Amino acid sequence: MNKSNKKRGVVRTVLSEQIKEQLIEDIYYHKYKPGEKLVESALARELNVSQTSVREALRSLIAMGFLEGEPFKGITVRSLTKQDLWEVFTVRAALESLAARLAAERISEEELGELEELAEEMVEAGKEGDIARRTRINIDFHETMVRASGNKLILRLFRTMQFASWSMMTGYVSKMDPVEIAARHRRLIKTLREGNPDKASEAVREHIESVGKPVSEDFEEEQRANGGEQA
Repeated sequence: MNKSNKKRGVVRTVLSEQIKEQLIEDIYYHKYKPGEKLVESALARELNVSQTSVREALRSLIAMGFLEGEPFKGITVRSLTKQDLWEVFTVRAALESLAARLAAERISEEELGELEELAEEMVEAGKEGDIARRTRINIDFHETMVRASGNKLILRLFRTMQFASWSMMTGYVSKMDPVEIAARHRRLIKTLREGNPDKASEAVREHIESVGKPVSEDFEEEQRANGGEQA
């Protein structure tokens, strides 16, 4: 996506999720700074989409904590901290480690094959330096693993927490080797194939938290460099 501040067009058939991704990128790259007001009609004109689509994206970003909405004051950009980001990683680690524990006991060869294919696609996207594609494949990988748990409530919670959008932001933040991070998913597949619930659960928790700690530190450094609040 374009990091510049010049006007951009978005295809009219764009979904609110794509608008949300663009706004997350703009917030991260400080096009919209903490405390700045976002106007629905102005965003719709800039992105060349309907106000309804923008409204859905803004509501989602408020729920995630990227924005704040107050009656009579409108919608403003929230100042995120390292702690905000780390909390997302810890909750995700807890949820997915439980999913992995359950999946290890019931995952099928077809599901393992799907995970293997996604892992290799992720590595290729990392080599190409395609952050957006690598991030989408990554979230597909983790959702596939969660689905393999057979627990519908965990899957609903995973989607409700909108980890896909958080992953998109951390993709911009992370200074870690994207190919190495993508390759780590092969170990998760190995533990699931072995069918050991404890080992699979711990592997997923360690995988998520080992990425979360440096990303949170990188985020704090980036915020400090741009005059943002410190955690």
